[in-house]
Amino acid sequence: MRLLNKDLRLQDVTLMYLTVLATVVVLLVASYQAPAVHSRPTLAYHIPLDPLGQLELSWNISYPTQEVYLELKVKELHHGILLGMSDRGEPTNADLVLLWDDGHKSYFG
Repeated sequence: MRLLNKDLRLQDVTLMYLTVLATVVVLLVASYQAPAVHSRPTLAYHIPLDPLGQLELSWNISYPTQEVYLELKVKELHHGILLGMSDRGEPTNADLVLLWDDGHKSYFG
């Protein structure tokens, strides 16, 4: 058998090296999984927040990932808007989102 022979030629060593390299590349390419594309979730729930329909809140809940997706549509933002979320609808321990515009820039906090 040639592998046990001490008289290996450069051609044999090169061929073995390229074979091992090709095997590693094939294994790496075969095991690669492209990252999952996170598409925008469908927002199943909608509610107008004012009688004129200037504000609309849409949302959905993903129980497996424990995530809440929110979308607030404002037809015309004159100064700003404050959205609060809490367990019982009270301002105590509420999470607040503030969006305002100074005429030149929009801010989020």
